[in-house]
Amino acid sequence: MQDQKKEITKEGTRTSTLSKGRERFLAHVIEHGFEVGRRSPEDFVRHFPPTLIMEGLRDQPKLRANILVAATGVKEKVAIKKSWESCADDLQIALDEGETDATSVMKVFVMDDRVRYLDAKLLWSYVTEGEFWKISPSRQKEYAAAKSHMAFMLARALDDKLVTHADIVEGITVEELASRLPKSELGKIIKGALDCGKRNAPFTETDLLGSMPPDVLVNYMPLFQVWDSIIETKIAFEHGYAVKKKGDKVDTGDHPSATNNTLASSSSLGSTGGMAAGGMAAGGMGSGTGAAAGLAGSAGASASASMSNDDDSPATANDDDFGAFAPPTSRTQTEKVSAKDMKDAKDFKDSKDGKDKAAAKGSRPKTPPPPIPPAGVAKPVEDPSTWSQEFDEDTEFVDAADLLDEEPTINSKGGLGGKESVV
Repeated sequence: MQDQKKEITKEGTRTSTLSKGRERFLAHVIEHGFEVGRRSPEDFVRHFPPTLIMEGLRDQPKLRANILVAATGVKEKVAIKKSWESCADDLQIALDEGETDATSVMKVFVMDDRVRYLDAKLLWSYVTEGEFWKISPSRQKEYAAAKSHMAFMLARALDDKLVTHADIVEGITVEELASRLPKSELGKIIKGALDCGKRNAPFTETDLLGSMPPDVLVNYMPLFQVWDSIIETKIAFEHGYAVKKKGDKVDTGDHPSATNNTLASSSSLGSTGGMAAGGMAAGGMGSGTGAAAGLAGSAGASASASMSNDDDSPATANDDDFGAFAPPTSRTQTEKVSAKDMKDAKDFKDSKDGKDKAAAKGSRPKTPPPPIPPAGVAKPVEDPSTWSQEFDEDTEFVDAADLLDEEPTINSKGGLGGKESVV
């Protein structure tokens, strides 16, 4: 009971007196879960039934007796003489028969003793049961408790030296902060950077998070992202609360609490006016750290970008399916046709010779399409080696103009030829 009194401060909240930061953090997190209603004494006793509690206290007869006296009313001298197995049986019977409850047990089994004598990994499993960081914002009461619990975790981790301000900024990333924070919060960051510049003092991650403490941060960042990038990676794994299994991958799925899981676009970070404001802030930071200076610049860029409309990029014509190798479907695809050429072609079409040739062409029998090969029969493939690579020396090349003009032209052999030279 004396240990329990030491844990109660003037404000009525419990404070751990454990010597190690990783132990104080865990003790405070468990207690805070009760305070915000995210966890209950019944949840704790479900994870740690009398057998586990008393086994953890196997070398602490006095603590076992304190719990048993409060739960069953047995005399202290009798309880101290009992083995831990006997104490576990008596406590379980008292719970089953309703002679005590989980709340009464937790009042005696104080916060520091839970961490001292129970396995840290099992305690962390109890803390993380239900994956509260994935709760949907539509469940308002539970989501509010989850946000409060996560903000408390970040604050306690900083107080107990489990993480640094730089770890938090690095985990979330400068780009993500710049893309998600509203203009009002970005303005505070820029103002803080300018104030440091006037004093010729560095603007660090500590200054940045001083303007944006954890309880503000969780209002704008998806909870699952804070969990994945900071709490699990930099706290649970680094300090032995959990062990990363081989093959585990970070879950990047769209959790219900995510509103936008994309990093800031280059346009929001590349505005000239914004970078000028951010550069002015970062320019006076002296030896400020890169992450904080980068965020100050990005904050200025994002604020500037949010106040201007982005110009749409000019539309470009779509390329055809064949690109440069597309066969021409008309003369206009390969060359420009003059008005005179079109008039001459129309006059020829309307002339007697043109009509005769059109009629002759129309009277030719149409060649039927080749038959479709039956299913399963492979289409014959030509051998390119059989293709002729040279022209026969007797081949005559006819100028296309000979079809439209009666004037003689010179053929490929250098002789004169007119219409009669065309076969």
